[in-house]
Amino acid sequence: MTSIRFSYLKLLIFKFFKERKEIMKRRVLAILLTAAMTMGMVAGCATSGAGSSDSGSDESSDGEVTLKFLNKYPEEPYAKYFEDAVAAFEEENPDINIEMENVSDEAIKDKLSVIASGGDMPDIYMSWTGERVKRFARGEKALDLTPYLDEDTEWRDSFLPAFLNNTTVDKKTYAIPYRSGIMYMMYNKEVFEKNNIEIPTTWDEFLAVCEKLKGTDVTPIAFGNSSPWYASWWIGQLNAMMIPTDIMEKDYNPETGEFTDESYVTAVQTFLDLNDKGYFGDHVNSKDYYQVREEFCAGQAAMMLDATPQFTQYDDGMGAENWGFFKIPSMEGAKGDAGTVGGGGEAWLVSSNCAHPEEAIKFLKFMTGKEQADKQTKEAGLPNALVGGITEDNATEALAEAYKEAEVYTNIADWLDCAVEAKVADQYMTSLQEGLDGKSAEDVMKDVQKAAEEVKAEQGE
Repeated sequence: MTSIRFSYLKLLIFKFFKERKEIMKRRVLAILLTAAMTMGMVAGCATSGAGSSDSGSDESSDGEVTLKFLNKYPEEPYAKYFEDAVAAFEEENPDINIEMENVSDEAIKDKLSVIASGGDMPDIYMSWTGERVKRFARGEKALDLTPYLDEDTEWRDSFLPAFLNNTTVDKKTYAIPYRSGIMYMMYNKEVFEKNNIEIPTTWDEFLAVCEKLKGTDVTPIAFGNSSPWYASWWIGQLNAMMIPTDIMEKDYNPETGEFTDESYVTAVQTFLDLNDKGYFGDHVNSKDYYQVREEFCAGQAAMMLDATPQFTQYDDGMGAENWGFFKIPSMEGAKGDAGTVGGGGEAWLVSSNCAHPEEAIKFLKFMTGKEQADKQTKEAGLPNALVGGITEDNATEALAEAYKEAEVYTNIADWLDCAVEAKVADQYMTSLQEGLDGKSAEDVMKDVQKAAEEVKAEQGE
């Protein structure tokens, strides 16, 4: 009996150690597998490029490069145009894959804000020109594209100078313009002919035209500011005309902006004078841009400030043969840049962390080439930014004429909300609206100066 128990005990001991051995073998195997997976992940990160963890670009084992592209046109007909363009590029370049994220105008503003504050960067991303581009450049979020443009001077010289200049910071170019908008003064040809009015070529002549029209049955200038962004178009243009370029560049930078130069007050006063003299008509803060545009199209106003993307609205509203346009004339003795015109554009930037900048540049060259830019304008209705890029084959006669004239302009005075930091722009627009109701030009600028001080302090935090 004792021997049986002893044998059973040996059997249990043997079974125990055998099970322990199996457990240990499984644990060792698991450890080895985990280590192998970890090494594989590390190796994968190494082959995808140093900047891939920030930009999202990647390279597959067969050498195909993937670039992430953040764009702003999910609506038709824009969406189809960009989808087709990306597909055409990928067909020409089978080793490059473009992952396009196409989000709405408002959504991309939020995304760009996240990017500006340190979020993950797509390889290529859209921005408005002017201060928006400069913000990314100062924050080292955008690749300096100057070497690529200097290397391919034909590509560099294909862009309208005013729009390429507007993506430049300290003589370095950080974005490639692809869409453009230029401000002009629309005028009713019948009203001008009826009153024997010639197109003004100086600011004094422009004021004389307004004074003459004031005595007629039409409003000299259609203007409504219940939504205060419209006044910002005017003040952006007047600032560019009246304020020295170096002063304006310093003040439009949120890190150095003060807006204390007396020329800013003069520019605001010039704008308010147009209202005080009755050239804008009555109760301008109770009307909006769309209402006064209808009034202009109906022949109730002689002139209206607007931009090239809206030209077709006037063709549809009053007939292409019944309206014309002219650049707001320069002021004699003004200290600003006479070659600057109001407007704005959209551009594409390459992330400073892009792991494959050569492929990104190749994509931008394709998208802004003559053939593709022509399709962009003709199929999607988005005016391109190329010299000779707007023709009667892809746009209207008026639009082609406007862009031909724009080839001599040197720079763009951006829409104010793109030209300066958002808090400054909001205060500017609010105070200009109050100025139209009686606030003095000095007090308008005091409000702007206070906002600029707050922004500058925030930049230093």
